[in-house]
Amino acid sequence: MKILFIRGGALGDFIVTLPTVRLLRQRWPDAHIEVLGYPRLSEIAFQRYYVNAIRSVDHGPLSAFFMPQAVLDPAWMDYIGSFDLVLSYFYDPDGLFLVNLQRCKPGRILTHSPRVPENFGRPAARHFAGIVEPLGLALADDAASDLFPSPDDVDAARAFLTGLKPGTRLVAIHPGSGGETKNWPKESWARLGRRLIAAAPDLALLLIEGESDAEPAQFILEAWKDLPHQRARWLPLPILAALFKEKETALFLGHDSGITHLAAASRRDLPVIALFGPTDPVVWAPPRPGVRVLKGVPTLKDLPVEEVFQAALALL
Repeated sequence: MKILFIRGGALGDFIVTLPTVRLLRQRWPDAHIEVLGYPRLSEIAFQRYYVNAIRSVDHGPLSAFFMPQAVLDPAWMDYIGSFDLVLSYFYDPDGLFLVNLQRCKPGRILTHSPRVPENFGRPAARHFAGIVEPLGLALADDAASDLFPSPDDVDAARAFLTGLKPGTRLVAIHPGSGGETKNWPKESWARLGRRLIAAAPDLALLLIEGESDAEPAQFILEAWKDLPHQRARWLPLPILAALFKEKETALFLGHDSGITHLAAASRRDLPVIALFGPTDPVVWAPPRPGVRVLKGVPTLKDLPVEEVFQAALALL
């Protein structure tokens, strides 16, 4: 059985779709499952239980698949036609992508909207799992995602922690997300870090910095320069997942973001605090016990530092 999983979107979108891939893996344990998407994101699943191969969607000839009566690249037609099952979440309002997929003649094609309906009222993972309902597959009670770092990922994470004082508990903080309205002010993160270190001397802060987090990260690092802290800057996602899985990581705090989903999927007993602004946590918060949502009213910038501090102390 060869299955092609076509998935665009951001990191969080990919992670909340992993329960669907899990259903396919459980149904066909020996299947070859391939992802056509963004390799930097899908690497967290590549040869880590879910996926056997990944291929980049950023390839010029693939753009013809979104055009009417296009001349399709023969190599791409052969590639797609080699699969027994193709599942696509690409946004395709005119149906052009589907028509061109059909021209490649794979065994079966299933498509699903990448957009969660308004007022969905359930975890987003349940929307994305709808694509496999025609196969008789459905999520049961558990809609949470899980990640399985490789031994190399674990070794790299432990190397990162070399030098950490024995007995130190790390509080991991990611101050970014996909949009400014979803971010707590950098000044609040800076104050929270100081409060936590003052309250518990066995703590150290771990700042998670992605490529788009340079400005708040620099501000926070300057504010924490006299505090025990480490900086995880641009770590590959599988290594970051392994870092969250290590026992030294005692708590994660972040926004409605892909990194928050990564942390929650890395270790089911890792306490997670997710700060939410305009988005619906019923849909977009990681759906597992141990994830506490704090929502700012009327906006996230109005969420008091004291409230986050007390929530963190309770989980620590």
